[in-house]
Amino acid sequence: MCHQFQIPSLAEIKKYLITDLKLPLIEPDSNLPQNSNIFPQKKAPILLYQNNQLLLIPKTWGYPKPMNQNQVIFNARIERFFNQRPSMWDSSFARRRCIIVTNCFFETAQETYITKYGKQAHEEYSFHNSNEPLTLIAGIYQNDYFSMVTTTANQIMQPIHDRMPLVIEPDELRQWLFQNFSALITRDVNLVATKMAQ
Repeated sequence: MCHQFQIPSLAEIKKYLITDLKLPLIEPDSNLPQNSNIFPQKKAPILLYQNNQLLLIPKTWGYPKPMNQNQVIFNARIERFFNQRPSMWDSSFARRRCIIVTNCFFETAQETYITKYGKQAHEEYSFHNSNEPLTLIAGIYQNDYFSMVTTTANQIMQPIHDRMPLVIEPDELRQWLFQNFSALITRDVNLVATKMAQ
């Protein structure tokens, strides 16, 4: 499942959120992580509504595992919220939803190739929202941690993986952050897949 995404520069994030989308974002801290690839247990700025303000706050990707605090769970299946059986995600889905602002996210395919050193490696792809300059991904958070929300793969992703991040369109921001989000599970998003250079 998705284990890497790329965050834009702070200037790109601000232009997109404030200038393009006209969101009332509070001026972010200039020391936020930016222009880098993010892996589990690394910090990234996430967009959340807290204390009646829309903020970019740095949090660490991955909830610590209940039985082993040194390991993290960094993807949360959206279907878990609708199961009757309780899960560690329930309160976050109910009250602490956020947005992960990315250039793109990455996925490893089942297909393989032989490297120039004779080793077998899996093909890797990057994905971004074809309709927008940046890609918004649904997230949830708790204390200093966040997790990426995943859903069933769409037609673009299916040949590569059976799961994908829940990509949010700009007109769905309010629905994800504040409202009933069940309709977001079944709609499709236009993604562009790019095979990474070998």
